[in-house]
Amino acid sequence: MSRYIDAQPDADVQEERYGKWIPCSERLPEDLEPVNITWVNHKPVSYYAYIKDKPFTATGHFCNGRWWWYSAVCENYLSEYGRSDDDKMSDDIEVIAWMPLPKPWRGEQR
Repeated sequence: MSRYIDAQPDADVQEERYGKWIPCSERLPEDLEPVNITWVNHKPVSYYAYIKDKPFTATGHFCNGRWWWYSAVCENYLSEYGRSDDDKMSDDIEVIAWMPLPKPWRGEQR
C-alpha cells in the first residue's frame, strides 16, 4: 500500500471537473476572457535553465493578438488601453493550450 496520495487527478476526472484543454493551434479564446493556460519557456534566463521547454500552468488573457499574464489590474488596463506592459508575456514564452476557468464555488445549496 502506497503511503503517498496522488495529488494529480487522472485525466478523465480532471476533464469532467474542469473541462478540456484546447490547443492554441485549434482556436484561441475571446479577447479579455481569463483562461487557464499551459505555457513553455523556450529561452529562459540562465538561472532558470532547468525550466526550458517544460510545460507549466497559469492563468492568462489573450488580447490584441498576444498573451498577457492574468490579473484584475491587467484586465482593466487591457480593456481601457489595449496593453499592460507589466503583464506582457515574453516572446520566448509559448502558450500551447488553454481552457475556460472553472465556475466559482458556491457552497452547499439547500
